[in-house]
Amino acid sequence: MIRFVLATVVWLGALIVSSHTQAVESPIVIANDDISYAIGRNGENIHFITHSDGVDYLEKDSVSHCAYAIHNGNRIAAQTVEWKKGRLRIGFGTAGVTATIRVTQKNRYLVWELEHVEGDIESITFLNVPLRVKGMPDEPTGLCALSLTPYTHVRQLPALQTYLWATAYQRFGLAGAQVAVLGLPPSEMLPNIRSIMEGEAAMPISKGGGAWALGNKEGYGSYLMNFGSLTEETVDEWIEMCRNLGFNQIDNHGGGFFNFGELKIDESRFPGGWSSFARINKRLNEAGISSIFHTYAYFIDKNSKYVTPEAHPDLGYFREFTLAQPIGPQDSIIVVNESTADVSTIIGFFVRNSVSLRIGGEIIEFTGVTDSPPYMFTGCKRGVHGTQATAYDKGEVAYHLKEVYGRFTADPESELFKEMGKRTAEIVNEAGFNGIYLDAADGGNVLGGSENFWYYPSAFIFEIAKHLDKPVGMEMASMSHFWWHYRSRWQAWDTPFRGYKRFIDIHLAAIKSPNEFLGQQIKHNDFEHGVWQGDTALINKYAPLDNGALMLPLTLGWWGHQIGESPQSETTFTDVAEYLAGKMLGNDAGTAILSGFDPGTRAQIPLFGRLDSIIRQYELLRHQNYFPDSVKAMLRQPGKEFQLIQEQDGGWNFRPAKYDLHKVARFNESDQRLTVTNDFAAQPVKLRLEALLGAEGFDNPENTVLVAGAQDGFVLADQAEGVSGELIASNQRAPDGSETFRFTANSEGKVVQRGAWINMEKVFEPALNIQDQQGLGVWIKGDGNGQILNIRLESPIHISHGARGDHFVKIDFKGWRYFDLVEIESTEFSNYQWPNSDFYVYDSYRHSVDFKNINKIQLWYNNLPAGKPAECHVSVVKALPLRPAVLQNPSITIGNKKLTFQVNMESGMYLEFFSESDCQLYSNKGELLGQVTVVGEVPQLEQGVNEVKVRCEQRAGAQPRVQATFISYGEPIMNKDNQRTENEIWR
Repeated sequence: MIRFVLATVVWLGALIVSSHTQAVESPIVIANDDISYAIGRNGENIHFITHSDGVDYLEKDSVSHCAYAIHNGNRIAAQTVEWKKGRLRIGFGTAGVTATIRVTQKNRYLVWELEHVEGDIESITFLNVPLRVKGMPDEPTGLCALSLTPYTHVRQLPALQTYLWATAYQRFGLAGAQVAVLGLPPSEMLPNIRSIMEGEAAMPISKGGGAWALGNKEGYGSYLMNFGSLTEETVDEWIEMCRNLGFNQIDNHGGGFFNFGELKIDESRFPGGWSSFARINKRLNEAGISSIFHTYAYFIDKNSKYVTPEAHPDLGYFREFTLAQPIGPQDSIIVVNESTADVSTIIGFFVRNSVSLRIGGEIIEFTGVTDSPPYMFTGCKRGVHGTQATAYDKGEVAYHLKEVYGRFTADPESELFKEMGKRTAEIVNEAGFNGIYLDAADGGNVLGGSENFWYYPSAFIFEIAKHLDKPVGMEMASMSHFWWHYRSRWQAWDTPFRGYKRFIDIHLAAIKSPNEFLGQQIKHNDFEHGVWQGDTALINKYAPLDNGALMLPLTLGWWGHQIGESPQSETTFTDVAEYLAGKMLGNDAGTAILSGFDPGTRAQIPLFGRLDSIIRQYELLRHQNYFPDSVKAMLRQPGKEFQLIQEQDGGWNFRPAKYDLHKVARFNESDQRLTVTNDFAAQPVKLRLEALLGAEGFDNPENTVLVAGAQDGFVLADQAEGVSGELIASNQRAPDGSETFRFTANSEGKVVQRGAWINMEKVFEPALNIQDQQGLGVWIKGDGNGQILNIRLESPIHISHGARGDHFVKIDFKGWRYFDLVEIESTEFSNYQWPNSDFYVYDSYRHSVDFKNINKIQLWYNNLPAGKPAECHVSVVKALPLRPAVLQNPSITIGNKKLTFQVNMESGMYLEFFSESDCQLYSNKGELLGQVTVVGEVPQLEQGVNEVKVRCEQRAGAQPRVQATFISYGEPIMNKDNQRTENEIWR
C-alpha cells in the first residue's frame, strides 16, 4: 500500500529554518518501501530519500518544484499542491492551469499518471526531481524515471539517472501520460525494469536489449562490415575472415547491395532476393556467426521507388511554397509567393538541408534563391532522379524536401514512415537476421526538429519492434530514452584516424558517463556518439569503471586499421592493436572492423595481418573469460599498456609496457635531446623509428604567408573567464630576419590552469587553397611559462565537419626556436579544457581539414599560469610544401653508449629494434624490407628518466623528421602463486 505521510511539526519547523520559503502546512510525502518523496504545499520539492541508505538525494543548491507547465511560451512552476483520493492536484498560479496526477504504488516502484489538465498549455512536466547523484553503478543507490507511454518524454536514459523528469506535450497528447519511478540499489535495477516493461509498458517490448541485454550474447560480439561482397558463393570466405580475427558477427551495410528506404536487394547478385540472404544467414549461424541488418533507419536513397520514377507524396519537407506563376517543363526559374530569403543552398553529408523541391511527382534541384521579391528558386534542373519534368499551374505547391546524409526521408506522421519501419522488420524476419543496426538515426532531428527527436525516431523503432517475429539485437547511431529498451550494446563510435590510444580511453569514459555533461537545454545530440567534453581528470575517473549508467554491454567499434599517409592520419602499429584489444578484454567489449581484413588487402598490407592476429588472440581469451576480474581491472586503466605473452607452459599472461613517443625535427642540439621515461627495471633500449615527411625550408619561395603580423586581420574570438590578451606589433626580428609580433595573455586564476585559454582568429575570404603546402613553419621566442601555443587551421564546417587542424607548441623554453608543424594534434587535446563547442571528439581524432578550403587560422593559448603574464614573440607563419625525406644512418645515444642504424629510411618507412639480432626495416604497409645492421653498443634504458640524443647524417633535400618510440617492459603481472599488485607492476 502506498504511504502518504504528513511530517511532524518538529521536522517541518526545521525545514522552515533551512529554506525560509516553505509553507507552514505539513508537506505531502509519497513513499513506498524504497523511497520517500516530500512535496511542499506550495509545490516545492523538499526531500527525496531512499530507505536503503537513508540519504536525501534531492539537489538543494536551488529551489525546485515538483512540476511546471509551458503556457504561452512561458515556464510556470507549480504553486499549490493538494492530495485527495490518491491524486495530486497541482495549481500553476494565475495562469488558470491545473493538473491532476494519479500516483499508484506497484511492486518496488511508483507510477505517476497524468489524468487531466485544465487550461491551455503547450506542455507539462509532471515529474521534476533534480538529484545529487552521478548515476553510476558504483553508487549505493540507483534512481530512474521510466516512461511507460510512447508520448511521455523522459530525457535521461535508463537505467541510472541524475534527474527524475517526465513531460507530456499537447502536440502528442496529455491525458494518460505515465512514468514509473524507481529508487533501488543498482544491482536490483534491471530485474525491476524487466518487470515493469512486461507488466506496464504501452510500447512493444524486446528481450533482446535494454534490461535483458547483459544476459544476451549478442551484445558482446565483434563484427566485420560487409558492404556487398558477402554472397552465397563467398560465405565460406567470410566465415574464414571472421575466424582470422576471432569475430562472431557480420554487419551487412546497405546503400550498395540494397538501397535504403525501399530496402530492395540487388537481384543480379542475389537472384532469390532476400531469400538468398536467408540461406547465407543460415550458413553463418551454423558456423556460430550472427548476422546484422544495417540500414539508414528512416532515410531514403534517391534510386528507390519512393523517389523514381515518381516522387512519393509522403516525402518529408521543410516548407511549402506556392507557385506565383505557371511554369513549363523547361523553365529553370520558379517564382513563388512565400519568402525564400532564409532558404540556404549550403549542403553537405551532415547538413540538414537540400536543394531539392518536389512538385507533384517531379524532383527539381535549384542552385540559387532570391532574398527579396519576387521570390524565386533559380538555376533549376528539372526532372532529376528519373522523374518527369512537367508543366504546373499557378497555385501549385512546391515542397522543399528534407535531406541529410545525401538522402531524403519520409514525413514522420505519414503511412510511408510506418511502411518503412514495417518493411525493415519483414526483411529481418524473412532473411533470419540476428540483429539490426539503425545507422543515421542521429539524423532524426530532421524529422520533426530537435525538440521532437525523442518522439519520431522512437515511433519508427516501435514500428519495427512490433512487427518482429522474435527479439533481435539492436544498435542505433544515437540514443534516446525509449531506444534503450531495444539496444543490445552501447555505443559504437566512428573510427579514428589519429591519436588512437587516447581516443579509446575517451570512448570508454564517455559511454560510461552519458549524463556527465547534460545541460539545461535538451538537444537532439545529448547522447550522440563522439560528443563528450571530458579532459584527463574525467577520463581517469570513468574509463576504469567496469560499466556505466546504462548497464548495457559495451562496444569499442568502429575500427579501421590505417596507414599514415598524410599529416592527418597515423599508422596503427602493433602496440595500438594491443591497446585496443586489451581494453576490449578488460571491459568485455566487442568491436567492429570496417575494412582491411580480406585476404587481398592483408596480402597488400602485411601489417594488417599482424594486427588481426593480435586481436584474434585477445578475442579468444575474452570469450573464454580466461583472466580474473582483477586483471581486467588493470587492463581498464587509461593510459596503462600491457603486452600479452605466452608462458613456457602454454598459459597466457600480461606484462606491463610503456611506449614513449618523441618527435625530432631539424636535428639541432636543442631538439635532439629527449627525456625518455622507463617505469620498470633497467633494460636494453628497444625502439621504433618512423621516417616522417619533411618540410621545405622557411625561406622557400613556394611558401604561402598565413600570418603577416599582429594587425593582419586578427580579432579576439573568445576567451575563458578571467583571461585577457592581445596581439601587438614587435620591433624584434626572428633569427632569419623576418618580422615578428607579440602574443601576450594573462589569467586571473578564475579557471583552472589547464582551462585558461584565449583565441585570436583571422578569417580568409575567399578561402585559401594550400593543398600543396600542408606544413607550417614559424619562429617562436618562448618565455618558459609552460603555456600551450596552438596554431589552428579550419575549413568550413559543411566541408570538414568541424575538424580542428591543431598544431601545439609547449612554451617550456626561453629564447628563439624554429618549428616545422606538420602532423595534426590529437592526443594532447584532451589534456586541456576548451570551449564547450570544441568537444566534438571526432574533430580532433577523425575529421580532416580540407587544405583546399582553409577559411580560418586561429592563434590560441591554453594552460596559462594564473597571475603570471605570458608572452611569446611569433614570426610570420607560413604554409610549407611537404616532401619525402631520407633519414640517413640514424643513431641514438644514452650516456656514453651510441647505437647507429646503418640504413637509409625514406618517409613512410619504419624500423623496429629489439636487439642487435632483431632490427627490421619495414615499408609503410608493413612489408619486411630487410634486417638492419647496427653499429655500436646497445645503450641501457635506466629506470626513471633518461636523456637520449637522436641524430642522423645530413644530406641534400628536405629536412628529415622522425618519430621515435622508446619501448620498455615490466615483469609479468601474474605468477604461479598470486597476482602482483599494481604498485609492484608500476614501480
